[in-house]
Amino acid sequence: MAIQAMGVTETTIADEVQILKRPGFEAIPITLDSTAFTDGVCRAGAPIGDGGVIKNDKNCIGILKEDVLQSRPQGTILKKAYVRNDVITSHYGTAIADTAKAALPMIVFE
Repeated sequence: MAIQAMGVTETTIADEVQILKRPGFEAIPITLDSTAFTDGVCRAGAPIGDGGVIKNDKNCIGILKEDVLQSRPQGTILKKAYVRNDVITSHYGTAIADTAKAALPMIVFE
């Protein structure tokens, strides 16, 4: 039984961003906190901490692999990967802090 009325909504997504530099990665699923969203979207490349909040510091546990809509807050965070640092900075809008990078030794920022 549905808790809410079911309906259809239309969402326009401009383009899918690819933050991975090379094939092959390890990732885990996560449910994002409501504070992680700006204008209904949490952008790919966002540094995510425990509890699904944005943590651009030593408490970062992974990098969000793809854009996630607030209406469905389940995403994937990268734990081991080669990523494109310039794409993350331009898409996410903020550079990943050196302390966050240090907390992610299995992610290579190129």
